[in-house]
Amino acid sequence: NHDLHLLAVFAGISRNKPKDRLTPLLEAPDADELLNWLRRQPLLQIDEEKKLVMAHAGITPQWDLQTAKECARDVEAVLSSDSYPFFLDAMYGDMPNNWSPELRGLGRLRFITNAFTRMRFCFPNGQLDMYSKESPEEAPAPLKPWFAIPGPVAEEYSIAFGHWASLEGKGTPEGIYALDTGCCWGGTLTCLRWEDKQYFVQPSNRHKDLGEAAAS
Repeated sequence: NHDLHLLAVFAGISRNKPKDRLTPLLEAPDADELLNWLRRQPLLQIDEEKKLVMAHAGITPQWDLQTAKECARDVEAVLSSDSYPFFLDAMYGDMPNNWSPELRGLGRLRFITNAFTRMRFCFPNGQLDMYSKESPEEAPAPLKPWFAIPGPVAEEYSIAFGHWASLEGKGTPEGIYALDTGCCWGGTLTCLRWEDKQYFVQPSNRHKDLGEAAAS
């Protein structure tokens, strides 16, 4: 989600705010090369040998893996095209928040973007809640973390995700790996060595402020 915001600032759609600390990137001599590379990166990574799926916010329980692949390709195609500024201008919004194969146009692309980059909580039927940012223990009923709702992808694959720094890497079921531990907010940088599931943690050099992370 921060990468998409960076691209929106680069395209002149969103304002560059000092707290985002994007100015060094935007003013870099190779900014065009870097950001045009960034918008061509995948939303979804799959390692079939390891049975591992990776996405920034996770995988909505409403999708099977084939649907996730198709949806990722939809947004990737727009981001890598010359019309990407039009998409970035229209991507902001919380609706639609319920998946349907019948979704078309910008509504479909917005749902896909939110599912891959902004998702935290869902209703029991898998419908996205785009408002709550509390810890799972503080979330209002009937909301649950997306990974607490059974879905077809998690039945067959492990899922690694970031995005949710206030989890601090805790509270996920077996096979679900939360890797965002708030380094840029003063937490830690966490890496996972897949072969033996060993974590490596490097403390940040910033003052810890996970409240700021939860609000992002």
